[in-house]
Amino acid sequence: MKKLILICLFLAVIVGGGWAVHFYNHSKPKTEDIGVGYLVAEGSDFLNIGRYDEAKKLFVSALATDPKNVKAAWGLKLTEAKEVLSLNTFKLAVDALYEQNPSDAYVNLFMGEFFLAIHETGKARPYLEQAINQNPKLAEAHFNLASLYEEQGNFATAKSEISLAIDISRAPKYRNKLAHIYIAQNHLDAATAEYEKSVDYPLSAIDVAELYWQRDRFDLALIRQLQAVKWLNDKTVMALPENQDPWAFKVSDEQTITLIKLDEKLTYAYLCLSFTLYFLDNTEEAERYIQEARNLSILRHNDVNTLVTARLDRLVHERYSLSAKVEAFKGKYLVNPITP
Repeated sequence: MKKLILICLFLAVIVGGGWAVHFYNHSKPKTEDIGVGYLVAEGSDFLNIGRYDEAKKLFVSALATDPKNVKAAWGLKLTEAKEVLSLNTFKLAVDALYEQNPSDAYVNLFMGEFFLAIHETGKARPYLEQAINQNPKLAEAHFNLASLYEEQGNFATAKSEISLAIDISRAPKYRNKLAHIYIAQNHLDAATAEYEKSVDYPLSAIDVAELYWQRDRFDLALIRQLQAVKWLNDKTVMALPENQDPWAFKVSDEQTITLIKLDEKLTYAYLCLSFTLYFLDNTEEAERYIQEARNLSILRHNDVNTLVTARLDRLVHERYSLSAKVEAFKGKYLVNPITP
């Protein structure tokens, strides 16, 4: 009798277990569906923080698995609009997207970015605000609104907007924007603190070094510039997405200089480092880095010279007592183009 009971229990476990496995396998979502949904969601997250290259890769992968996925196809169109090289072409691409879906948060973001780029802030603002209403996680819209308010001199609101972007993503460019706003308010301690929060991001190190120049802390400027040069020469660090972005510098109301290639960024870093060393009377090391810049043989040496000159002129404006040293450096190393 006991044997019969054990056999019955054994059979019940087998049958029940088999049914449970059958139920589990047929009730859970398909792995492929989870994969596509995940790729599209991750792609959207990258769109939110302006990482369009990463977003495109994810949307392409999603479409490879599900070629008819509407969200992935739309996401891909959005990333392709950001690949155009001129403002006019960008506007044409965005207009086409707007005709298809005027209620899309990213399309409204792009419209706002276009009008902000041509300094029509009155037209840019409604689009950016609409983008945030449609997608509260859209950090890029907060970033652009911060730029808009900064341009208008409304620094309190600009700080509020960029702080919202930082709450969404700790991307270094958002912290740098907050630092720039602090500088505009002459809150140098706060700006320095923001720059110093960035890791593996050479632009922050170079920017904070300029603040150390103004505060007569050339020793600290030297440390940050050497760190920047180290990062710029580290392939792993420079492969990070944020380090693929161009560096844009507003030289005047009429001129913005953008460094795109690694060698251009390195040349800029070497020249800034050279000035610090020259100021510290280490002429031998200063000229070694001048030579490093010359060895790169970039095509846009005049633009980099103009940029460094503008930075040094700003230093003299803040610290006129340094003018003799600045003018000596400029006359020796920046008057003539950097040529090999």
